[in-house]
Amino acid sequence: MTPRVVVTTCPKYHWMLRPFAYLFNTFWSSMQPVTIVSYGQIPFVLPHNFTFFSVSQQEFPAEKWSNGVIDFLNILPDKWFIWLLDDYWLIRHADNPGIGTIFEYAQSVPNLLRFDLTDDRQYAGQMRDYAMYGNYDIITTPHDSPYQFSLQAALWNKDQLLKILQPNKSPWEAELHTQVPETMTVLGTRQKLVRYVNAWGTGSKGLNTTGIPKEQLDFMRMNGWLNAPS
Repeated sequence: MTPRVVVTTCPKYHWMLRPFAYLFNTFWSSMQPVTIVSYGQIPFVLPHNFTFFSVSQQEFPAEKWSNGVIDFLNILPDKWFIWLLDDYWLIRHADNPGIGTIFEYAQSVPNLLRFDLTDDRQYAGQMRDYAMYGNYDIITTPHDSPYQFSLQAALWNKDQLLKILQPNKSPWEAELHTQVPETMTVLGTRQKLVRYVNAWGTGSKGLNTTGIPKEQLDFMRMNGWLNAPS
């Protein structure tokens, strides 16, 4: 069993949800519940395992991005959720058994803020071994390590997140400047549980499809899903 996947986005990037959903259902599971959190409405039908939550009909400005996230978290009934962004396009099959194992372990860790589903913790500085669980090497980093509040794919504890996510922050400010206290733990593994490309991580340089298998890339091109609105 794995928790709900939450994907935050905004109307400017709604077009990215079609390829996101296609690749997600191809490489994760079409049975995995996913909640899209945004504003307004989406002008196309999402797959059956996707639901859409509109924070507001009027989009919040970028510098108030965190306000929308906080509003959603305050009504989210789940204590645990997996947080992805709209441009995290999967390129390989997710390790679903591993994600379930990590979720099982995470619930036993006091004051856990988040658990990386990538291998980012290995490169954050002063990494040390924390535990072994199942087939997974669990690692941690000090509270003042870079990107301790990284928005790369992770399992999050909603209650802990609400304690430190400040209002009136852009996603970049939240990621770079949120201070994780010593009382909270951030964990990861040496293994990558999910593999994806940051499809819009290059910003003004355009779409990045590096690593997406040819079969899936051709299908998305054929359907015109890779054309960003001008």
